Order: sequence, then C-alpha cells, then structure tokens
Amino acid sequence: MSASIPQGGLTAITWVFTSAAVGLTIGRYVIRFRMLGKLLIDDWIHGLASIVMVGYMITYTIMFPLNYSVELFVAGKGDEPSVANFNRYFHLEIAVTLLFWVIIYAVKLSFLFFYRSIFGVSTTFIRAWWFVMIFTVLTFWICFIFVFWACGTPSQLFVVESCLSPSTLSLTSTLVTMWCVLNVISDVTILPLWMLRGLHVTKTQKLGLAAIFALGLADTVFDIVRTVYTVNGGAVALDTVWDILEPAIAVIASSLPTYRGLVSPPKKPSYNHTGYTGNTLNKTSQGVSLSTLKTARGERLNSRSASEENIFVTSPRDVV
Repeated sequence: MSASIPQGGLTAITWVFTSAAVGLTIGRYVIRFRMLGKLLIDDWIHGLASIVMVGYMITYTIMFPLNYSVELFVAGKGDEPSVANFNRYFHLEIAVTLLFWVIIYAVKLSFLFFYRSIFGVSTTFIRAWWFVMIFTVLTFWICFIFVFWACGTPSQLFVVESCLSPSTLSLTSTLVTMWCVLNVISDVTILPLWMLRGLHVTKTQKLGLAAIFALGLADTVFDIVRTVYTVNGGAVALDTVWDILEPAIAVIASSLPTYRGLVSPPKKPSYNHTGYTGNTLNKTSQGVSLSTLKTARGERLNSRSASEENIFVTSPRDVV
C-alpha cells in the first residue's frame, strides 16, 4: 500500500457528499409535496435509502479510527490492534456492509418505479420491468445474506482468528468480486436507455434523462473501482473513499429526476409502442400533470395510477 489518505480529509469527503445527498432529497420532497400534496412510491423508497445512508455514514465515521488502525497494520505501517479493537472493527464492518446493500438496492427500486411511471404505457416495457424487478430482488438477497459468510461461516462471523485466516481473506476477495458482478449486472439491466428512442419528448429532455442514467452508470464504475482497491489494495483508506462515495452518489442520482432543471416537462410528449398512444401533459396552476392515456382505438382509460401523474414537476425556484 502507498501513502495514507488523511483521516480529516476522509471525514470531510464523507459529510460533504452526505450533506449534498440530504439537501437534494429535501428539495425532492418539497417539490413533490407542493405539487402533489403526497409522496409517490419511488419517493418513499428513496426516503428509506436516504435515512439508511445517514446511519451508514455515522457508523462509518465512528469506525474511521479502527479502520485506519487495521489498514495500517495490514500495510505493515502500524502496530497490531488489540483483540478487542479487532472484534469491534469486524462488528462495525459487517454493519456498514449490510447498510451499504440496503442503500444501493433501495435506490435501484426507486429508479425502477420512476421508470415505470415514464414508460409504463408500453406493454413490452412492463414485461421487462417485472423481469428486472425479480432479478433485482434476488441479487439483493444474495448480496445481503452472503455478508454473513465474510469470516467463513455465520457461526465464525466475529471470531477474530477465523476472520484473519488466509482462507477467509481469500473467500472475502471472492465474495467482494461476486457482489460487484451482481451489482453491475443489475445496474445495467435497470437503466432503460433503449427506451429513450421511443419516448416522444424533446431532445433536451431525452438528454436530461440520459444524464441521470449516466450518473447511475458512474456509480457502477465506482463499484468496480471500489472492488479493485478492496481486493488488490492501494493507499490506506482509499477503498473507504469509494465505500463512502458510491452510496452517496447513488442517493444524489435518485434525487435528480424530480428537478425540472434536468428533465423539463414537454408540451405534448408521448410514448408509442405496441398499439399505445402516449401521455399528453397539460399545464395547470400547480405544475404539469399527465392527461388521460388512450388506447389505439381511442378509448379512454378509466383510471390512472398516482405514479403516472406529475412525474415532471417544477424546480424549487418555481415553487414559492
């Protein structure tokens, strides 16, 4: 391992990005409440991710001194921590790993329900959506449950000798790699870039949606980099930087679709696919809401889901 990243710098990075994520989340809810007077399902799931993220960052901040102590010892630059400190370190490490997967997959689910509200008029998309939803839930449970095998078996989870054995360290590298592969595959399946071609909105709006998708891909890159540094090593605490950035950026990305600055409401967008005409957006005194969906025969649908209304709303500066 090379030079250490200062603990003060790591703490600053942690809370700068956490504050940004929390601030954007608050803005998201202010917009939704003023425009709709209620929260949609993707808002509730995003809220779960945000709350867990704050707990994750607090736990990691508490863990920083132990993290440096253990990593400096592994790098041959520090004294061996006491058994009590090792034991506390492993308890905190398991806790933050479990919280990490809850955050990442809550963000995935929030995006899935947001995409459904945009592309839900396509029967082909709905079939694909259910496939991706099932796959996402399965990969979450695989990642979450296998955390308990980090020291070999669940019964040895907090046994210091077992957690530090060469066989366990090799197993940990395998688990980290497996988690990365599952996470990346689920990220790629969730991002519906192929649906943008059929979405009848302006080019600027498509670019806005594409930018949000690209931020999701950037978080995927973070996961790959984090895995590489975790498995192969690097500067002391550099892997922790990626542990901090990935969930924070994920929550930030999940906050952005609500802001009109990135995705402005069109006058008459629609999505045509398999016999459906699209949604017509009508301006109201409160913002923009979706009008009635029509089938190919021109029949009026009898009901609309809440998630199909007011998807694109005004920015905070317009809500006064």
